[in-house]
Amino acid sequence: MDNNNQTLATNELATLPLGHNWYQKVASNFEIIQSYLNKLDTDEPEANNLKNKFDNMSDKLNIYETNIQAIVNILSDYDVPIAIVDGKVVEIKEGD
Repeated sequence: MDNNNQTLATNELATLPLGHNWYQKVASNFEIIQSYLNKLDTDEPEANNLKNKFDNMSDKLNIYETNIQAIVNILSDYDVPIAIVDGKVVEIKEGD
């Protein structure tokens, strides 16, 4: 069922007289909601794929940051005036 163009009957439900077929509108709301819940269930592999990509990027970022820190440490050992400040490699003045 494709409910992409349907909207939920929300505000109008409160104003319907009791004799009206309000239950059909409520049932329609549940059908629309169910179609989206079904879509969420089928998109689980895609969500897992995105999580794996994020984890991979996070791992690469950690490796990058570790490598930058190692480079700064090595250069500092040779008295190169640099440091990491607020996540950025900066040149420092003598005596800082």
